[in-house]
Amino acid sequence: MPAQRKALVVHYAPGHPTESLDELTTLLNNDWRILSSSAMGGTGGATAPAQFAALVVLERDEKKTVGGFSAG
Repeated sequence: MPAQRKALVVHYAPGHPTESLDELTTLLNNDWRILSSSAMGGTGGATAPAQFAALVVLERDEKKTVGGFSAG
């Protein structure tokens, strides 16, 4: 089966929940798998909390449906 792919920029700040991290968790729980990830750097330091970002490429097998039911 052909695969679907999706790219997502995930932001992370310790102690501060982010929507992109929640979205990544949801996708991983819905049969997506990480194909690759690349760090995009970080900010913060002595005067601001550390924050990081990464580009995450996800993939999953395309699901076929027949009459509203999943096939395979």
